[in-house]
Amino acid sequence: MGCGCSKKPARPKVYDPTPDPITGLTQKDRDMIVDSWKIIGNRNAIKQNAVEFFMMLFAAYPHIQNYFGIFKNKQLSELRTSPKIKVHAASVFYFLNSYVENIQDTEKFMGLVEKMAVAHIARGINVEEFEKIRIIFINFLKYILGYHYTPEVERAWDTLLRAQIAVYKQIEESIKAKQESADTDFSDV
Repeated sequence: MGCGCSKKPARPKVYDPTPDPITGLTQKDRDMIVDSWKIIGNRNAIKQNAVEFFMMLFAAYPHIQNYFGIFKNKQLSELRTSPKIKVHAASVFYFLNSYVENIQDTEKFMGLVEKMAVAHIARGINVEEFEKIRIIFINFLKYILGYHYTPEVERAWDTLLRAQIAVYKQIEESIKAKQESADTDFSDV
């Protein structure tokens, strides 16, 4: 004899389709990024996933490896087992983890993007290199997420990375303009 109660199937979550005016991310996009990051940034897998991302990046764009003095002119097979790549790759993915942790707060998220942009522009890394990183990260998602990968997840991450690139480009242009202005000021003397 049953209890007389029936379980109704859980209703799917209804999302507001309005994108954030700065990042372009909807709430559904944010949730998909957070959910997929649980796989990528899993405590037991994050370090290995980070190294795998860098191996994919350096294999596709070997010149990017030269931005890192400690990795310059090293074979990928040598890098894969290098403690230095493990440390650097993990620090990058921990920074990405902070992106994901702050994805609901656009102001904090954009502050993190600005911090990252200023640091990388100071090292001579231009926006075109971050466009290459975006492409590799999307391919990395497909590889790491396996059957959890969907075109919707890709679109969400792509939107996030394109927002990052847009901010990077603005900061890069602002820094160049300030440098050109300073150069012009000194040439007048």
